[in-house]
Amino acid sequence: METTDKEAPEETPQTTPSEPTSVSETAVANKPVNTQLTTALIVIIVVLLFVMLMLSMNGQLFQSGSDKKSDISELEARNIQLRADANAERARQGLPPLPESASSARMAADRLQRDATTLASLASQWQATLEEKDKQLRALESEATAQRNQMASLYKRINDLENRLASATNSADQVLRLTNDLKMAQNQIENFRKQLAELQGRPTNEAMAMLRKQLNESQDSVSKLQMQVDELQQAARNKIDRSEYDQAMAELAKLRPQLNDQRYEIQRLRSLLDRARLFIESEKDLPADAARLFARLKTLDKVHGPALTAAYKDIETTLGARVIHRQAFATGSSQITFDRETMIKHAMGKGAGSKSFFLVVGYASNTGDANSNRKLSAARATTTASVVNLLKTPQQDVRAVYLGKTDRFDKTNLTKNQICEVWEIKR
Repeated sequence: METTDKEAPEETPQTTPSEPTSVSETAVANKPVNTQLTTALIVIIVVLLFVMLMLSMNGQLFQSGSDKKSDISELEARNIQLRADANAERARQGLPPLPESASSARMAADRLQRDATTLASLASQWQATLEEKDKQLRALESEATAQRNQMASLYKRINDLENRLASATNSADQVLRLTNDLKMAQNQIENFRKQLAELQGRPTNEAMAMLRKQLNESQDSVSKLQMQVDELQQAARNKIDRSEYDQAMAELAKLRPQLNDQRYEIQRLRSLLDRARLFIESEKDLPADAARLFARLKTLDKVHGPALTAAYKDIETTLGARVIHRQAFATGSSQITFDRETMIKHAMGKGAGSKSFFLVVGYASNTGDANSNRKLSAARATTTASVVNLLKTPQQDVRAVYLGKTDRFDKTNLTKNQICEVWEIKR
């Protein structure tokens, strides 16, 4: 480009003073020549710039193409290494190798995406179900609270009626007694009047004064007795009759089954809400001390009678665990009666440690289907653990687990093996 710039001026004609042309003729002749030279110069410059630009771009393309080839090779090597590592790990886990086709990987990714969407939908449904159950539980608890308040009011009313009835009964006896005393006093007055009439003809003043004194004392006693009789009769008119008392007792008897049904429903819903947190599907998820106890209990399946009692004593000595309650269940049921809840409460209060861990172990009898037995026994263990969880202190903890079918507790009456044991592990 510099050579072109230097050569271009050499082609421009130079006017020398020796030329015999005039100034006006020179200007007219040079004007089209200068225009053509300028245009040619611009075209040459543009062409050179275009050529240099193309050379520069070709160099970059060559360099870019080589870089891309090296990057692609590096990525392919990295992909092969990652696939080999992934296949080795899957082989250790007993899984098949990754598919070679990209479409298979895409299909797997799509399937995983669909599974993730399904799981998210199920989680939302479970959340809504749990919220609905919690709402029902709160409604039942509110209704049960209202029923308990109504029952407490009825009990208070019944106690008041019983007191008033007893008082009325005592008042009636006292009225009868005082009425008899009044009749006796009236008879004495009549006798004294007769004696006074007999003694009126006699001049003895001492006898007259004595009789008059006795008469006055008897009249005073009669007045007092009459006042007491009037007061008792007035009080008796204010006492409640037996029919009102019987009506209150009948209303209480009508409410008690409804309250029991609501309490059992609350027990069931509370157990469902507590299952995810309290029931352990595998003993591997138990704490270390509870896992040792569970493993020891599994070895006692063929132990019966005194040998089982001795084994339990050995567990208490070696593992620091003891049975505080054994809960039996009716066939096909997972309900715990309210008197048994009271027994669990008393058992937990006898010598329990402030930081004790309670393990509820569920058993099933050797009858029936294994899956049904496991499901029912898990529900029984969860219900028992839910009751313990309601009664324990914040520093204590509880979990439930299903051990399996057994006849260790009774080989003849198999229903006696449908139980849950509440073990306390002191910490």
